[in-house]
Amino acid sequence: MPRPVDYSSTLATLCAQQAAQPLSILALAEPITTSQQQRQQPQAASRGPPRPSDTLSASEADSSLALTPTTLAADLTHYKDLFSKLRFSYLEQVTKEKYLRSIVGDPPLLVSHGDNLALEQTLATMKHDLKAKKEDVDALVSAMEERARDVAQRYDAVNEGMGALERVPLEIEDLRREVERLNAEVAARRGVEGSSDPRMRMSLAETEEALAAQRERNAEVDRMIAELQGGMPARVRDVERMDRELAELERRRNEAARLAVEGRRRREEQGGRDEMEELGRWYRASEGVMRGLLGVEGTVG
Repeated sequence: MPRPVDYSSTLATLCAQQAAQPLSILALAEPITTSQQQRQQPQAASRGPPRPSDTLSASEADSSLALTPTTLAADLTHYKDLFSKLRFSYLEQVTKEKYLRSIVGDPPLLVSHGDNLALEQTLATMKHDLKAKKEDVDALVSAMEERARDVAQRYDAVNEGMGALERVPLEIEDLRREVERLNAEVAARRGVEGSSDPRMRMSLAETEEALAAQRERNAEVDRMIAELQGGMPARVRDVERMDRELAELERRRNEAARLAVEGRRRREEQGGRDEMEELGRWYRASEGVMRGLLGVEGTVG
C-alpha cells in the first residue's frame, strides 16, 4: 500500500529552499526598486494632502516597479544608450587631450605616415579581437537570457505548485467528507430498498444467474419480435385486401340504401303505389298468357 503524501511537509520544504536560495535576479533588483521607492516618497511628501488622482498615479508607480521582461528590456536599452554616449564623450575627451599634448609638448610629438600605418594595423587587429569578444559576449548573453527564461518559467511553475499544495489538501478533505456522506446515504438507501426487494440481498453468483436468465428472456422476446416482423408484410397485404373488400361492401350497402330511399320516395309520390311492383305483376300476367298460348298451340299441333 503506498504511503500517503504529506503535503504540509512538502510545502514547508519548498518554502525553506526558496528562503535559503533566493533568485539572484530578485536580490539584484532590490536596490533598484528601493531607490525608486525612496525617490518617490519625498515627491509624495512634497505634494501635500493626497488627492483622488494620486491613487491612480500610485498604482501606476507600483506597476512600473514590477519586475517584468518588458521593464527590464527597457532599462537595458536605456543603460546601453547611456554607456554609448559616455564612451563617445570619453573617446572625444581623450583624443583632444592627446592632440593638445602633442602640440604643446617640448619637443612636439611628430607622427609620420609609417606610424599611422602601424597604428592602423594594430587598430585593425584590436578591432578584430574586439569583434570576436563581442560575439562571444553576445552568445553568452543569449544563453543567459534563455537560461533566465527557463528559470523564470520553472520559478512560476514552482510558485503555482506551492499554491496548489496550499489549496489542494483542503479540497481533498472536503471531497473526502463529501464521499463519506454519499457512501452513508447509499448504504442507508440500500438498507431501505433491501428490506422490500429481495434482489438487493442476492450474492454475486445469484446476481449473475438472474442476469443470465434475464438475457435469455430478452433473447426469446427478440426472436418473437423478429418472427412477427417477418410475418408482418403478409398481414399487411391481408389487411389491405380486407380493406378493399370492406370498401366494396360499403359501396354496395350505400347503393342499396340509396335505392331503398329512392323506391320509398317514388311510392310516396304515387300515393302508395309501387311502379316496380306493378311492373312485376304485369310481367307475371304476360308470362301466364304466353305460357297458356304456347300450351294451346302445342296441343293443336
